Order: sequence, then C-alpha cells, then structure tokens
Amino acid sequence: MIFTKSTAYTLQALVELSKFDKPVDVTKLSELTELPKPFLAKLLQTLSKKGFVKSFKGIHGGFVLAKEPKDIKITDVFSAMEDKESLVFYCSKNINDCTRDRGGVCSLWPFFAKLEGEISKILDKYTLEDVIRMKSGK
Repeated sequence: MIFTKSTAYTLQALVELSKFDKPVDVTKLSELTELPKPFLAKLLQTLSKKGFVKSFKGIHGGFVLAKEPKDIKITDVFSAMEDKESLVFYCSKNINDCTRDRGGVCSLWPFFAKLEGEISKILDKYTLEDVIRMKSGK
C-alpha cells in the first residue's frame, strides 16, 4: 500500500485534537503525539487549507478540529494528504492515464483497479469518530 507516514501522522494529530475544545499549539501537539514539530506544523497547515482544522494566531492560538469527528471521513483525509488520484497503488484509476505509458500492455491494471475500488469502499465507511472509538476499544 502506498499510504505515507504523513497520512498516519495526520490521523494521529486529528485524534489528539479531538480531545480538546480550545486551540492546541504545535509544540503541545508535538509533545502529545511525539511527532516532529516542523513536520507536524506542515501537516496542520495542509489540514487547515483543506478545511479539516481551524488555525488561530496569537498567544492563545493553535489548532482545533473544524468539524465534528463524525463528519470527517477517513477517505477525505487520505485524499487530502496524499494529493493523488489513486490512494493505494501507484496505478492511475484510468488505464489510459498510466504514468508510465504502459496502460495498453499492463496485465496488472485490472487487478489493481478492482482492489483500489474495494479499498476505497471500505475507507468510505469510516470517520475520525470510528478511529477514536477503535482506539478506546469501544
């Protein structure tokens, strides 16, 4: 699978942010998640631009979730952070858009396309609330 560490770290940060009603600064969030502060700051900026978190400046600034966890679909988070059409495999969703110009001769594309579709269906079913619930064992 081609989910990057960025996606995993993003989910980790979102789960942690869900515990707070007021803005959490990057330093505190970095300590709580044990993620590198500069990398986390970059992820949070992307999340802010994509509408998953709100950012506040100033002495009491930081980040909060922009939506309720039940309204944040995991597939949307993955799509925003991976920033590519195909979430799981390097293949394109359309055989004619093969990045290696091998769509016409590729014997694996039909399998990968079907698998991509099945994984997307599964991801579509989950929200951040589900991830939080799984973490707590409920």
